Amino acid sequence: MAGEKDRVEGAKDKVSGKFKELKGRISGNEAEEIEGDMQQERGETRDTIGRAKGKISGKAEEIKGRIRQKAS
Repeated sequence: MAGEKDRVEGAKDKVSGKFKELKGRISGNEAEEIEGDMQQERGETRDTIGRAKGKISGKAEEIKGRIRQKAS
């Protein structure tokens, strides 16, 4: 399905980023904490892109079906 890869990669980034953020917070490493936060945001963006791709693909298939019906 369209967008699934982006959604999976987004989920991985969100989880990895959260772990990195917490590790940075616990160790007092502000750079790692910020990097983890940024990775979470990247994951959120990838997830959003994946959902959009899925919706667009679904609509395109719907339109194709309508065209085929009218052509028959």
